[in-house]
Amino acid sequence: MTEARAVTAIDAPVAGGEDSRAALRADLVALLTVAIWGVSFAFNKRALDEIEVAAFTCVRYLGMLALAWAVLLVRRAAGRPIGIARADLPRLALAGILGYSIYIVLATVGLARTTAFSTALLVGTAPLFAALLLWALRLETIARRQVGGMLVAFVGVIVFLADKMLARLSDAGLGDLLCLTGALFFAAYSIASKPLGARYALPVMIAYTSTIGSVPVILATLPAALAHDWTRVSTPAWASLAWTIVVPVYFAWTLWGWVIARNGVARASLFMFLVPVAGALASRLLYGETFHALKLGGAALILAGLAVARRAGGVR
Repeated sequence: MTEARAVTAIDAPVAGGEDSRAALRADLVALLTVAIWGVSFAFNKRALDEIEVAAFTCVRYLGMLALAWAVLLVRRAAGRPIGIARADLPRLALAGILGYSIYIVLATVGLARTTAFSTALLVGTAPLFAALLLWALRLETIARRQVGGMLVAFVGVIVFLADKMLARLSDAGLGDLLCLTGALFFAAYSIASKPLGARYALPVMIAYTSTIGSVPVILATLPAALAHDWTRVSTPAWASLAWTIVVPVYFAWTLWGWVIARNGVARASLFMFLVPVAGALASRLLYGETFHALKLGGAALILAGLAVARRAGGVR
């Protein structure tokens, strides 16, 4: 049994009264999603300070799978379909591998080797990768004005984190490279999963893609998880690990699938530029991070770039 939906409007531009309000709702959900991701870098780093990265990854993936299938069983008990069409298996596998087997692993290992700020900055390049892939694959048309907005926002990201970048320049290495590569795969995941979010209920899509992508990762990291001394992990680290299982991946990726199915990858990906801003605000609230004129100027550029790109209306 499959849960198919009409997809005739998936690539249609959002315009007009009702469509504009729907696009605005999707933008607000995108803002919530990137805020979650920005805050989560600090939480992830807190857990990785005490848990070896492979052991952390294994437990995280096991938790994600348990949550995803628990939700699916509840849906089935309520009489809602949870099946998928066989024809969609290749795309589900592609999305699972790009997002779960590659992106999350690269971002997690990269975060363990660099700072939360560096990770936020580099993951924030995903919109540029998304625009490049969409153009190369001829999937969405990107207007010049929208590209200009993206570039302005990206400059804002660089200005916003300029002091952190300069302070870490001599230490830039494998962790930063992994995070940058991860941004490319996240952009590819967003493109691959877009049609699935329109055809299936998002819990169904998340369950199947996460299962396909998680199984090889779990098998590879299980020995490290079994060998890790979990009795030495503090309560805050356990809480951070629980957060990473439930909120930034399962909950936020579900929201992200909903957004890109409605607004398109190019428009939705613009909000990724706000990830480092959200991360910095979290650091301010949780750890007393100070702000100065350079950071405020960078934030203003990011918001200006987003405003320009959103008004472009060039995604078809």
